[in-house]
Amino acid sequence: MQLTLMIMLAVAMFGLFFSGYYAGVIKEKYGKNWLQAVPITVAILLFNIIWILTELAKSDRYQ
Repeated sequence: MQLTLMIMLAVAMFGLFFSGYYAGVIKEKYGKNWLQAVPITVAILLFNIIWILTELAKSDRYQ
């Protein structure tokens, strides 16, 4: 189970990185507009998933 949690954590961090990357690309290409809200929303969701996974990893049930 710990391996599964670590894989999910790595995928969420990878997605978080690319959310920031695409937010930068959108800002560079189009300037500030509503399109930038999409990667920021995804980044907030992935940050919450990372937080949940780290809390689950602390639980005795998932050791």
